[in-house]
Amino acid sequence: MAESVKWFAMLDQFLAAGGTLFDTSRIYGDGESEAVLGAWLRERQVREQVVITTKCGHGGALGILPDQGFEAMVTEEVAKSLATLDTDYIDLLLLHRDNPVVPVARIVDRLNQELENGAIRAFGASNWGYERVEEANVYATRHGLYGFTVVSNHLSLAEPREPFYPRLVTVDGAGELWHERTRVPLLSWSAQARGFFTGRYQPGLVAEDDTFSKRMLEVYATPVNLERLRRAKDLGRRRGSYTATQVALAWLLHKPYPLVPVIGPRTLAELDDCLAAAQLKLTPAECAWLVGLPD
Repeated sequence: MAESVKWFAMLDQFLAAGGTLFDTSRIYGDGESEAVLGAWLRERQVREQVVITTKCGHGGALGILPDQGFEAMVTEEVAKSLATLDTDYIDLLLLHRDNPVVPVARIVDRLNQELENGAIRAFGASNWGYERVEEANVYATRHGLYGFTVVSNHLSLAEPREPFYPRLVTVDGAGELWHERTRVPLLSWSAQARGFFTGRYQPGLVAEDDTFSKRMLEVYATPVNLERLRRAKDLGRRRGSYTATQVALAWLLHKPYPLVPVIGPRTLAELDDCLAAAQLKLTPAECAWLVGLPD
């Protein structure tokens, strides 16, 4: 744990810059993410200044098992997160992956119990299809319950050819229209496409023994995405020394619905770069040009 305290400086810097939302999970950071955040919250005494999002449903293949007691799983995992984060409540609890075998009624009913007992203040869905989210929210409305208030799926300027890992969900055109219609916020994970816009992951630049980079080529190095990378670089230069990564992040911030991009900086310099992207104001024509649409 002492080694993990090095992350405190980054958390401090994000908070000082006005950042308030911290997205975590017990499976992140080799299982240390919640523990590090909990230690920082305890050390800095800033719990009431921040919003904590964590995940639930870390069963087989990181999802809800059909033969696992869903209710018992929620009880166990919420209790673990509360203890590890050293807090009395979780602001937003996300179900990490869906399992259509489990009825939405059972899910919504159980999570509303957590709302009633004060363990969580809201719940959402991560890597869920929009038909299931809609089904769950219709059920909640009809029964006077709370539904999913946030969806956390993947969206970035680079569109993946396939899920990077099994059962991950990327927002498609219909999903974007759903967010625009419902105004349910999107918490977009991997907002910068796992570093694709750094330019490192292109044919001819990846070593044969680099498993992660080879997977990046398989998922992201399509002709469409390589052209979007080129355009992001070009636009960044024209707008005043912005990087392609910053342009890709700014593009997300101009979506016509509530969206919070999840960033994953590993250094203070990377965090500064991400924060600077918020200062880049794109025109509708520039946003369209980046994805290859007519002006």
